[in-house]
Amino acid sequence: MRVDLFWVCLWCLLRPGAAGQGQSTAVCSPSCSCDGDGGADCSGRGLTTVPSGLSTFTYYLDLSMNNITELPAYVFKNFPYLEELRLDANHITMVPDNSFEGLQQLRHLWLDDNNLTEVPVGCLRHQANLQALTLALNRILYIPDNAFANLTSLVVLYVLSSFCFVNCGSK
Repeated sequence: MRVDLFWVCLWCLLRPGAAGQGQSTAVCSPSCSCDGDGGADCSGRGLTTVPSGLSTFTYYLDLSMNNITELPAYVFKNFPYLEELRLDANHITMVPDNSFEGLQQLRHLWLDDNNLTEVPVGCLRHQANLQALTLALNRILYIPDNAFANLTSLVVLYVLSSFCFVNCGSK
């Protein structure tokens, strides 16, 4: 029993976000509102880029309803624990192949209500843990046959395209 109590106490002191003695408080960008558990809400702030200064231990990042038009290469590489990423309601036109490089824990990705014209197949290639993906309300014209082949954990996919909804019969 004494050993178990030791490990519980040690875990409480060392876990990410713990505010124990000698530890720094959670890191947050001035452009966001962060909680002590690793959630960062940067939604509706008029951002044009992904903000810097967020904790490496961020597990939830909401960048929805901003003015982001492009995602640079390796933009999320410093977020190895990120599980949920909201990029919906921006003006993203394309997602480079290596934008999500390093996101091994990503489970939910919102890319809906942007200006995508194709499914970003390349950046999704290494997202084997992705369980939910939304691409609705984009201008996607064509979905390749193997677009989601590597997403072996995917259980929710929402791809309704407003452009295709109107123009589907033309192909």
